[in-house]
Amino acid sequence: MDSLLLAEREVSGVPVLLSVVCDGVGSLADGALAGTESVRLLNEWFYGLTDLSRAGVRLRDEVSIINLKIVADSAKLGVTTATTLSALLLVDGHYYIVHSGDSRIYEVGCNRLIAMTTDTVNELGKLTSCIGRHEKPELHYAEGIIDCNLFLLCSDGLYKRVSETWIFENIRADTRKSLRKTLSDLSNYAIEQGERDNISIAIIKIV
Repeated sequence: MDSLLLAEREVSGVPVLLSVVCDGVGSLADGALAGTESVRLLNEWFYGLTDLSRAGVRLRDEVSIINLKIVADSAKLGVTTATTLSALLLVDGHYYIVHSGDSRIYEVGCNRLIAMTTDTVNELGKLTSCIGRHEKPELHYAEGIIDCNLFLLCSDGLYKRVSETWIFENIRADTRKSLRKTLSDLSNYAIEQGERDNISIAIIKIV
């Protein structure tokens, strides 16, 4: 049900990176469709960028457009679908976040993980907002100056069984090899703790 996007390129000589994690709503018959389509369309948007002015706002607007497209297409097809979406755009020392649902984006600080998103769920843990289900989802937007060199994106399959403290203590990002091992260790540990949901993880290191 999960979909993941990691894309990096230069726009007018400026390095730009987009990372997105989507988790299709499993209680819906076609839950995976919204996540797959969101990632596909955001990838097209990213590789079509020619101007970085107001990049974060334009990302937020694009997610709104994608949401409306999925709502309309699913109605035409007679399917029910929805997905969480957490998108992180890095441009020239700045970050931009667009988020809906309970996937998460973390900044890896000096002593702990710092949540950069807030789950859109009610007191029972049920989603109150997602992409592809309603015409006006609750979209959280944030932007700021990058003051760390490591970000973590994940679907809820990771953090439901694994504490933020354990994740922080086991993130190793010295080399590409250690990053790959960290991704494997995190997902395997969640599975060992009894997680049966899909697990998607992305670690972004700024060098």
